Amino acid sequence: MTGSANPSDPATVKAQVEELKQALKDLHAFKTETQKAIGPQKWVDKGTRNSACNAGDGREGVNYSVMSQTPDPVDLEASVIVVKTFWESKGFTTRVETNPLDPGLIRLYANQNGGNLISFTANVKGSGLEMDTVCIAGNQHEIYEELDSQEASASPSPSTK
Repeated sequence: MTGSANPSDPATVKAQVEELKQALKDLHAFKTETQKAIGPQKWVDKGTRNSACNAGDGREGVNYSVMSQTPDPVDLEASVIVVKTFWESKGFTTRVETNPLDPGLIRLYANQNGGNLISFTANVKGSGLEMDTVCIAGNQHEIYEELDSQEASASPSPSTK
């Protein structure tokens, strides 16, 4: 195999990393839009992590997951309706889960074409968003290696001063 037909080709891996970075930027923009739709709460990102995922057709890949929370109160039912309507307008399929034993908690899950699993949790103690980017097909080890390499080269070296 030659060129981009070889999934281990360095140019292909670099392209996959760029696609993953763009997916994360898109996810952050979508998260911000969702937060604005909910209301004026102050949200705190609780971290970004990447993990293995299934890209479909039996292919493995990599995605990012972002979690954001707010301790600010929201109207539980109204906020779920707002988020559900907003996500459905963006092409997501949604489902709401409640538990009669925990009436102060509502969970809204959504996905889009089998990817982009996202959830909104409205709770009497605050709310949370957890969102996954689309899955970028590729060799997880090679993608992480390239990400690490790019992050290392982007950091200023202490010996340059």
